[in-house]
Amino acid sequence: MDPVPVSLVVVTCQSAPVLDPLLESVAAASAALGDTIFVDNASTDGTCELIGRRLPGATIVANSENRGFAAAVNQGVDLATAGRVLLANPDTAWTVADLRALNAFLDTRPRAAAVCPRLIFPDGAPQASVRRFPTHANIWFSRHSPLRGVRLGAGSRAAYTLDDPADPQMVEAVAATFMLLRRDAFHAVGGMDAGYFLYVEDTDLCKRWRDAGYEVWMDPRVAVRHHWQGGSRRDPTLRAHHRNGIRRYFRKHHPQRRLANGLLFAALGLLDWKDRSTGTAPARGRS
Repeated sequence: MDPVPVSLVVVTCQSAPVLDPLLESVAAASAALGDTIFVDNASTDGTCELIGRRLPGATIVANSENRGFAAAVNQGVDLATAGRVLLANPDTAWTVADLRALNAFLDTRPRAAAVCPRLIFPDGAPQASVRRFPTHANIWFSRHSPLRGVRLGAGSRAAYTLDDPADPQMVEAVAATFMLLRRDAFHAVGGMDAGYFLYVEDTDLCKRWRDAGYEVWMDPRVAVRHHWQGGSRRDPTLRAHHRNGIRRYFRKHHPQRRLANGLLFAALGLLDWKDRSTGTAPARGRS
């Protein structure tokens, strides 16, 4: 029996093709889980049915529409009964030892709102997930940006995504791909901002935790496999969702930088126009 039970929350959307490793992980880790909650965003590929067959004890919330990642996470955490919640992407694979190691780490850091492991690709290659809070300089080196392939020195303040630390380290922000968090800290800052549909919501959460006096940690001693974008790599709208998230972040956290925001948003608008001209971008939606 684990001393601190953990509720698992997984958000799915058309995830049936990538779910097998996760379902095997959950089944093997059942002794360490207080409850298991899946929130599905209107899948039509049999995702909910697959989860129900493989994990008959799981709670499945089937949304009639795609509410976005942040809103679905909030739904799941609101149903969680344990004091700690594991957010796991549907395309991750992990062990009960990974979960227990992160749980034990939280025991040693009372001000930590969350801890994340090192992420690796299925072949073992590193998958960077640590980042700085977005600024008007470093956002151009983030995912889906025109300069994303440019490599900057680790000490450069223009670097956005950072290499994993060699030892446990407090970080500014980290992807919520696999995140063990304290439920009370999550609720203390109002949960995820449901105004984000997809992308940047985890960075926003980390920023609000930092502003409220909490810590976010990365423990590279734990490694979790992640099929990066395994459930969405064929979706041509990802860049537009990311840009919408950037707009919302800068309006929210840098409202006084009107000129800088205007220049940034103009550039993002040009990229939107480029995608729309090829028929790949959705409407801007909430931002």
